[in-house]
Amino acid sequence: MNPWSLFWRQGHSTTFGPYYKQGYEGAVADWWKSVLADLPPEVSVMEVGCGNCSLLPDMVKSGLKGKYIGVDLAAVKPSNVASEGLADSGIELVLHSETPAEELPEPDASIDLFASVFGIEYSNLDKSFSEAYRVLKSGGSLRALLHHNQSVVTGMSKRAYDEFNAEDFRAVINALTAISLVRDKVASPSELKSDAEAEKNRQILNVFAEKYLSDTNPATANATMFELMTQALGFFKVLGASQAQRQDFIGGLANEHLASHERFRQMMAVAFDSEGIDQLKSKLQALGFAEVRGNEVMTDENILAWELCAEK
Repeated sequence: MNPWSLFWRQGHSTTFGPYYKQGYEGAVADWWKSVLADLPPEVSVMEVGCGNCSLLPDMVKSGLKGKYIGVDLAAVKPSNVASEGLADSGIELVLHSETPAEELPEPDASIDLFASVFGIEYSNLDKSFSEAYRVLKSGGSLRALLHHNQSVVTGMSKRAYDEFNAEDFRAVINALTAISLVRDKVASPSELKSDAEAEKNRQILNVFAEKYLSDTNPATANATMFELMTQALGFFKVLGASQAQRQDFIGGLANEHLASHERFRQMMAVAFDSEGIDQLKSKLQALGFAEVRGNEVMTDENILAWELCAEK
């Protein structure tokens, strides 16, 4: 499964997951509200790399009418936050799930605003920018926040990626699987204590729990493996469940952490330096866009993203 589909099916409202539970906040929200403030009262907005309709909540709150069109290559659906107030907002929602940005299923010259927050850079930009130009009306705008190679987001992604210990991860999953196999052979979970194989693997888990859960200093702790071990120990709460349920627990744990590792790799891979942004500006100008700009967006004293703006 697409690693982002696994992320969005958890119901997250933004790419920041549990950090922004009620939609974008801070610098991202300020940026987006300023974009919305420049729009006419009735407007058609397309968000590419929309996730669970990340930019829709503030559009609903803005009082604007018209249409929001979400496009994402992952399997997505409106989050609970995105659905709040939508029915009475006067905004029509169109969502193109599992749809590439390089082939937008919308007619020519039909969109007033083409927007993206940490999304379009995952596509083939030669093709997706060409599609943006095609669907935008004359006088329409492109507004995007892109990953910056020196941003706090990229820095956090790198730390999380580097923290992932593949060898320890495999050992944890193997230990859980071994205990589950023994559980299939005994009458009750209490009998696992007297089984040598089950006890050996329980001790393996204890070693990793001590290794990763004992350090709670944010500066030195391994947050990625801390989360893995916290979730892995939850397996002992489902020892009384069926074999299928235990397998689902282990498989889900493994898949989510592997997918998370891949998401962090991708976030670093699509981050741009200043030369890369200049190249993107040239691409947009070659397509016919005007007033092309690329600026750094700050959060407090740290870099958050690149802002890319253009007019058709």
